[in-house]
Amino acid sequence: MVRRMLAFAVSAAVLVVSACVSSAAPASSAQAVRIAAVGDIACKDLPKNNRQVCQYDDVASAIERGNYDRFLVLGDVQYEKGEYRNFLDNYDTYFHDLLPITEPAPGNHDYGTPDGAGYYRYFGARAHGPDGYYSFDLGGWHIIALNSAICPATTGCGPGDPQYEWLQQDLANDAAACTLAYWHHPRFDWLKYQNASWTEDYEFLRSKPFWDLLSAADADVVLSGHNHNYSRWRPMDANGVADATGIRQFIVGSGGRNLNNLGSVSTKPDTFAKGWAGGFGFLELTLHPESYDWRFVAADGQPNFIDQGSASCH
Repeated sequence: MVRRMLAFAVSAAVLVVSACVSSAAPASSAQAVRIAAVGDIACKDLPKNNRQVCQYDDVASAIERGNYDRFLVLGDVQYEKGEYRNFLDNYDTYFHDLLPITEPAPGNHDYGTPDGAGYYRYFGARAHGPDGYYSFDLGGWHIIALNSAICPATTGCGPGDPQYEWLQQDLANDAAACTLAYWHHPRFDWLKYQNASWTEDYEFLRSKPFWDLLSAADADVVLSGHNHNYSRWRPMDANGVADATGIRQFIVGSGGRNLNNLGSVSTKPDTFAKGWAGGFGFLELTLHPESYDWRFVAADGQPNFIDQGSASCH
């Protein structure tokens, strides 16, 4: 926390809008809390028999049985365009009982309707509209939900952007021992089109300003979706270089819509630790006051995959 305080000691004061702060009551700082997290979830149709497509019902069932304290939704909640009617007919059919513990972040498909109208109408006050970013404290952790879907693809929400300025001030006020942030578009990824000329600009730079601020603030964990698979990354610094004191990224886009293959072996980043594109499921995090445990949980009826471990906060 010393490095975090020093990094933001000279931050410029900005107006913090009270609507951007979650009303969720924090748990005791001495008590471990359990979180489920996943994105890229509901089809525009109800689930059928194809085990590789639209199995979001099985993801919901597995999360419900886990008795989690919070459910972090990592964007692209309702395909294809986030229409309110589809939220009611599809996502809500299986995830309604999880609403009391849900803390959502929007994705690009949720903005398929103008201004994400279906998303904000469905989640109501939980969506923290009109811009969808907010923070809350839970179990001794500071947790930040951001909206990468409204950031320019090639530059992200950089200095001068309201979300950037809000995040900078939010981190300056963060006195927690551990910090987790989540949004839809990953900062780093391993894609089947990894070497395409447009990949860096379109896929990765959108969330670069978020990552840079979080790295300077000594944050611990970042969660994203967007790529329809699961991956865990080694801790990285602001430039994506492996650093034991850096941020550990998880991509959890395995919420039920469909699955994407990981990239080719020849383009595998050095910081990629472990991944899975063979089935749907979600990330379970147990947040202790100064550490965390992770575990991938396969959805009902899906092939089993094991990735679990523990780490200390900075």
